[in-house]
Amino acid sequence: MGGIMEGHVEWAIINRLKAMLDEPPPTKFNVTQTFALFSAVLLWTKNRGWVAGNNVGSINSVDAADRAAHSFRQLLGKEVITSQPWSLPLLEPQLDAALTQKATAANPINGDFKDMPVEDFIKWLRDAFGHGDGRTIRPLHKKGKRGEQTWLSGFRIQFNEKQNSKRILDLHFYDADMRRVGSLLADRFCKALAAAPTYYNEDVATRVIETEEAA
Repeated sequence: MGGIMEGHVEWAIINRLKAMLDEPPPTKFNVTQTFALFSAVLLWTKNRGWVAGNNVGSINSVDAADRAAHSFRQLLGKEVITSQPWSLPLLEPQLDAALTQKATAANPINGDFKDMPVEDFIKWLRDAFGHGDGRTIRPLHKKGKRGEQTWLSGFRIQFNEKQNSKRILDLHFYDADMRRVGSLLADRFCKALAAAPTYYNEDVATRVIETEEAA
């Protein structure tokens, strides 16, 4: 068996985040858990995927792992965030009618992102998560039928289209969307790493054991 390289550990981390998005660990706080898992995937894969592209002129001089991560970014540029399999919705999803006062017609949402490449969407979203100096993320929630409960369904992100731009993009990001987009990001990233010579070995990566600190 080969030794465990840093890349194997990286692959294992992202693969495990994907597994938890696909089959969430039992919790009463499912939307909050999804947000935490998605945020980790978003920040890691975006920062990793863009590292070589920050100096594309020397892409051939970087190591195999960086080139593989760059290919992940290039792949995202060929896909559209509102198209399958990413399927960012353009209509507000309906909650269970039992949870609401009355059913309402679906409202249009996410029009700012229609036909946007996934690469641009991920860049914008990472900036909204990590670079906002003001409040850019708010919970999406509705009152339950009896009024004494509030149902958290996702998050609303409002952030400048680009640096120094006055145009604000408005994203409604629900639990199912975070799980789907996060899982796809992790899957694309892990497959890109797997293509790098000597970088990935599934048997080695599965031997990355997580431990707790001694009491």
